[in-house]
Amino acid sequence: MFGGSKAVIDDERCCGANRDAAAVRGSDATFLATVPGMAARDRGTLRLRLEGNRYLKLTDCDEPACDGDDTRIHRLVAWWPKQRLYVVYVGLYEESAAFLVSERDGRITMLPAPPALSPSGRQGIALVSNLMQGVELVAIDFSRDRPSVTSITTMPDCGGAGPDSFLRPIPVWTDETHVTFEGQSPLPDDKSNSKQLLRVVDGKGQWQC
Repeated sequence: MFGGSKAVIDDERCCGANRDAAAVRGSDATFLATVPGMAARDRGTLRLRLEGNRYLKLTDCDEPACDGDDTRIHRLVAWWPKQRLYVVYVGLYEESAAFLVSERDGRITMLPAPPALSPSGRQGIALVSNLMQGVELVAIDFSRDRPSVTSITTMPDCGGAGPDSFLRPIPVWTDETHVTFEGQSPLPDDKSNSKQLLRVVDGKGQWQC
């Protein structure tokens, strides 16, 4: 088990044709069709090819077999060949998360959400900002063999933003070291023009005013 998900590495070749991929909730069949031979789905089971003729198998726990807090679905949303990482969205009962899966060895890094990559692909930002989960923001450094994750627990303090403010939910890289946050804040009384600019260097973030 990894973070509540059933994850198994099998010493067999991957991956063949998809079976009933379109039948699952929130299907990833369209994306799977873009990475033939790298990943495949057999209904609620997602297989990701690893080095050495192996694969990682992630198995859903969905209705009717699972209910409530036990629900977990796994949908492949990206394959990054430069970093050799799969990005898997993990849907929970009322929340969500994401897995970064190394194609080298199947190691999993858990994140609050699928990350946004910097222009060079050396850094990333993953953000959840909603009324259900609150604000969870991490910076990821991809310059090492295994991604390094650093939580950013402070909030921007520009233009009168208060301690209970939320980040706007869409992180956007403006260059290799700066991220702005766009979209509608979960709190309607947050100041829509407040400055939310994060400088990220070596996987660590600092707010800029």
